[in-house]
Amino acid sequence: MGCVFQSTEDKCMFKIDWILSSGEQAKDEYVLYYYSNLSVPIGRFQNRVQLMGDILCNDGSLLLQDVQEADQGTYTCEIRLKGESQVFKKAVVLHVLPEEPKELMVRVGEMIRMGCVFQSTEVKHVTKVEWIFSGRRAKEEIVFRYYHKVRMSVGYSQSWGHFQNRVNLVGDIFRNDGSIVLQGVRESDGGNYTCSIHLGNLVFKKTIVLHVSPEEPRKW
Repeated sequence: MGCVFQSTEDKCMFKIDWILSSGEQAKDEYVLYYYSNLSVPIGRFQNRVQLMGDILCNDGSLLLQDVQEADQGTYTCEIRLKGESQVFKKAVVLHVLPEEPKELMVRVGEMIRMGCVFQSTEVKHVTKVEWIFSGRRAKEEIVFRYYHKVRMSVGYSQSWGHFQNRVNLVGDIFRNDGSIVLQGVRESDGGNYTCSIHLGNLVFKKTIVLHVSPEEPRKW
C-alpha cells in the first residue's frame, strides 16, 4: 500500500502512522508506526507488516503479508515532516477476495486449472512465475516456469520433465495472474503444487493439493 510525500522542498520525514478503520462500529486500530528510526508493528499485525518505502525519499509505503478477511477496510497513512505542523494523509481501501480452494479433485485423463493470483493495489510487474510439484514418493520437480526479460520486454515460458507439453499458462501475467492448466492428468500427478510469483524482491506463494481419482471404467 503506497504512501509517498511528494515535495520540491528538502523536507525530512520523522514519523509515520498506519491506521485501519474496519467500519462504522469497529474502533480504529494501529497497524504500524515509525518514529526515531524505529518501525513498530502493532497487535495482530505483528510479523505481518513492514515498511517497504525509502524513508529518505519520504516513502512510507506498507507491505501487508498473509492477508486475512478481517484485514479488509480503509488504511490511512499519516506522514509528519520535521519542522512542519501539517500532516500528510493518504487513504487506501483494501478489499479482500475469498480464498480459492487449496484442494482440488480431478479424474485421470481430465484437465485441471490451478489458480495463482497476486492481488495488489500497487502497479508491480511479474518478473518470474514458477510451479513446483512434490509427490508422495518423488522429489520436488519443476512443473512450469515463466520469466520476463525487462530490457527486451519479452516473456518466456516452459514446462518441464513429465509435465512437458501438458502445462499451459492461462493467467494474465500483466494482472499478476500465474494460473496454469494441466492436461491429460495422470495418477502420478497427485500431490502438492506450489506456485511462486516474483515481483522484483517480493515473492507470493501458494500451495494447492491435487487429488487424482482413477479413471471411470468403460461401459461396454
